[in-house]
Amino acid sequence: MVSRMCDITLPENVCEVCLARKQTKRPFQTNMKMGAKECLAVVYLDVCGPFKVPSLGGNMYFITFVDEYSRIIWLYVIKMKSEAFEVYLRFKANVERESGKLLKNLRTDGGGEFTSNAFENYCQANMIMHEVTTPYTPQHNALARRNRTILNMVRSLLKKKGLPHKLWGEAASTAVYTLNRCPTKVLEGEVPLKVWSGVKPVV
Repeated sequence: MVSRMCDITLPENVCEVCLARKQTKRPFQTNMKMGAKECLAVVYLDVCGPFKVPSLGGNMYFITFVDEYSRIIWLYVIKMKSEAFEVYLRFKANVERESGKLLKNLRTDGGGEFTSNAFENYCQANMIMHEVTTPYTPQHNALARRNRTILNMVRSLLKKKGLPHKLWGEAASTAVYTLNRCPTKVLEGEVPLKVWSGVKPVV
């Protein structure tokens, strides 16, 4: 799935503490098949934060975009939730230019940053369907739950290397870089970056 990957020896014992710590509710409708037939057909948005410690750049949140078809993740760090719409515009321009496709459907959790008049008017003007999932029910929006995975990786990276909490932004970017090059069950033998770009990534 990737180039220049060294051999990995799997551990014999499973860490029961880790398994217990990471228990979560199962997402709804786990038997549903992926609906998107191409990249940018459905994109999930979610904002995570505020964090107790600002990042090096003074950011308090991060916003993730997850493409349902390729499972690739994009992450942006932001100072305030009010920046979400501006970041969305930048994201949309970048991915449409890179892929040559148009963004068609957005799914969010109904947070205020995604229900403003400006956001809704822009979606309507550009024929983008905005779907809102049930509030306070993350298991209804399984893809957007990648934030939990990212945060688990951030905590592990910082703790393992003894780094200060203010580096969470860099750690989050590193986590997303890694996840985009890791296999997922849905893609069946591919990694998100390969499905998105068509090029096998070198790790």
